[in-house]
Amino acid sequence: MTVCNLFANPLAIFVQGALGVAVFSLLIVKWRCERPRRQFYVWIFDALKQCIAAAVQHACNVAIAAIARSEGGEGDEECGWYIISFTIDAVLGTFLSLIMLKYVVEVTARKFNYRPLIESGDYGQPDNINVKWWGIQLGSWILINVLARGVCGTIIFFLHNPLHPFVAWMTRKFAGHSMLYLLLSMIGTPTLLNIIQLMIQDTVLMKRSRPQELHEMEEQCEVSLFPQDRHSINISEAGEISPSLLPKE
Repeated sequence: MTVCNLFANPLAIFVQGALGVAVFSLLIVKWRCERPRRQFYVWIFDALKQCIAAAVQHACNVAIAAIARSEGGEGDEECGWYIISFTIDAVLGTFLSLIMLKYVVEVTARKFNYRPLIESGDYGQPDNINVKWWGIQLGSWILINVLARGVCGTIIFFLHNPLHPFVAWMTRKFAGHSMLYLLLSMIGTPTLLNIIQLMIQDTVLMKRSRPQELHEMEEQCEVSLFPQDRHSINISEAGEISPSLLPKE
């Protein structure tokens, strides 16, 4: 009987690569639909943080699936355990990650006034991107994700015996169709959960525009079609609005 392993052949690796491309494409679509939209260079750093963390999450889920399979069962069950791992991760893992970010990391950072971690997505803009701040936030987010997936993995190992019959049943249903089983576990099952997970995480990880920032962004968009209009504004190359040209009360 053919075996459904997540790294058994080039096609399995290609499918996982395609999954990564799909993740990045979803982030592009979300950014294009944003109102107000993040500046491109800010979005790039947010997206990189998401994609790197998503790769770590995927690696954790694959490792959990491989270890769970090694605990007992047919080799064909690695894909089945990945479906279980990903489903628990998308629900519980995402929840735990966001809770740790907002109520542990950011609360602690505010208490000790550690600016790089006070607000996720704040890299020192609009004046510049502080790459060091981004790196600190990336490291923190990766650590959070690893801890959350560790909790998910622990739950799966404790529930291994009750879950095993279900995984074995799925394996029997796909006997002789390992590629179909792989596509189901990598693309079919995760698609909807992945979309929801990415949208929620990206919304939380981005910097929340404050009222003053939103007001400034609206002013920058209100450029008059007529040069002689006294309400026209001048936006410098640095992105600053000339006070002398702002509408008078």
